Amino acid sequence: MAELKPVYLVCGEDDVKVDSWRARLRARAEAERGPGGLESFDAKLTPPEQVAAALAELTFETGTRYLLVDDAGAWKPGQLEPLERALAQPVPDTVLVLVVRGKALKGLTKLVEGAGGECREYPAPKPWELPGWTAERARELGLSLDKAAARALVDAAGPSQQRLTRELEKLSVALHPKAAVAVEDVAEHVSGSAVPRAYDLADAVVTGDLRSALALGEELRASGERPAGLVFPIVRSLRQVHGAARLIESGASEKDAAGQLGLPPWLAKKTLAKARGADRAALERALCVFAVLELDLRGGGSGLDEETAFSLALANAAS
Repeated sequence: MAELKPVYLVCGEDDVKVDSWRARLRARAEAERGPGGLESFDAKLTPPEQVAAALAELTFETGTRYLLVDDAGAWKPGQLEPLERALAQPVPDTVLVLVVRGKALKGLTKLVEGAGGECREYPAPKPWELPGWTAERARELGLSLDKAAARALVDAAGPSQQRLTRELEKLSVALHPKAAVAVEDVAEHVSGSAVPRAYDLADAVVTGDLRSALALGEELRASGERPAGLVFPIVRSLRQVHGAARLIESGASEKDAAGQLGLPPWLAKKTLAKARGADRAALERALCVFAVLELDLRGGGSGLDEETAFSLALANAAS
């Protein structure tokens, strides 16, 4: 077993990986020290000097002490000196783990590295990496998703890593003992899934088919689909076709354009075909419309209810 460092910094936007790190730490501490073996602190409530004091506490217990500080990003750079002094002479058999959601302060990173610790950063997957990220999470649950099923799950559940993980857990239960997950399984079991019709709606918006876009939007909402869950596949398709149109206008060959799109061959071919008949300016307007819609759905826009805001966005984007 590798020798433990005196301090670890675990940070990044990949909440699932950060949570997994925390869970493993808790399991290890409780396996070695029993229930309550992990000493936990909330940085929003506990300043660095209190954590430094906890590190220096003398105990009569044997074995390694594990201390976890959540939300260490709440600390300001000027507060870190007491913790830096404490870690300059680390207490033997004591491990401090600092968790930061998002980017860690440079001062915190420097403190950890200066104390002989280790930084583990887990950036959020890019949108085009989500299917691969989803397939990796599925393997951890004993499931096997092919590329089509992983894409279908992302389109159905949206980009939220937490929701993707929940849907994978639901699939694991629903399909047990079966391990292979197909597109049909996603359509049947994923909450709010309407994968094929959502693709059709995205195509209608991209091609400017106003009548089909409004009809499909109404059909999906009537089936229980929330507008927020339909925005992701539409915007994703708009961006892909807009990128393809830009490459075509720049004079790129079909082969070069397909390579630059970074899509599977079959999808690149389909996207380029759509782009040849598309109006790039109209695609840009549609992307702007959906950017405003996303603001509305988060409560920071026009104040319209989400059904009305979504219908107006479809009409404006496809017209």
